[in-house]
Amino acid sequence: MNELVVIAEGPTEQAFVRDQLAGHLVIHGTSAWAVLSGKSRKQGGVRKWEGAKADIVRTLKEGRYCSTMIDYYAMPEDWPGRIDAKELQWRERAAHVERAVSGEINAALGDRFNPKFFIPYVQLHEFEALTFSDVNALAAVVAPVSKMTPDRLASLFLQVLEDAGHPEAIDDGWETCPSRRISRIVGAFRKSLHGPIVTRRIGLDVLRDKCDHFSSWLARLENIGAE
Repeated sequence: MNELVVIAEGPTEQAFVRDQLAGHLVIHGTSAWAVLSGKSRKQGGVRKWEGAKADIVRTLKEGRYCSTMIDYYAMPEDWPGRIDAKELQWRERAAHVERAVSGEINAALGDRFNPKFFIPYVQLHEFEALTFSDVNALAAVVAPVSKMTPDRLASLFLQVLEDAGHPEAIDDGWETCPSRRISRIVGAFRKSLHGPIVTRRIGLDVLRDKCDHFSSWLARLENIGAE
């Protein structure tokens, strides 16, 4: 059984890996779990690059596959490729950062390192973008903490999606990132509680169908050990 450590941004991503991704990957011969970035690995949030780099290098030196699940939104600008990515089309931003990150890790570990063991993933633009893959599921989960009906909520969420054109295109502005768009509609929305519940209800098949960059990452994880 292959072993994969996902260095996660926070409790939301950690719950997604634990409750949804791990069960899927074990069918493909990989045991996966998530840890939070940092020496204590108890607090979430995107670390500055040098700290995150140390986490990645340490994990790879343990002889395991390593991935990341880090939001493009609010990523510190010292991450490789982050500043340049601002000038790119939204579809290209995360992949650009991932390539730059891979380059840094490959250089840090040297010629003896097999690059297949590192599979970076940067979420466009925030984990909560995935919940817009099915606005009816999103509405159903948050309706109990809202004063609106599920139908009304679904209509409002659909408008956000249609304005952006794609779940992963919902952008990285302070007021327009996916989680704040949801919170403006449902003030009681809690990322770490409701987000993973919504994605479980939606299911990985729909997530990968609606979210291209996420789909590419999932496919790479499914093929761990195949090379």
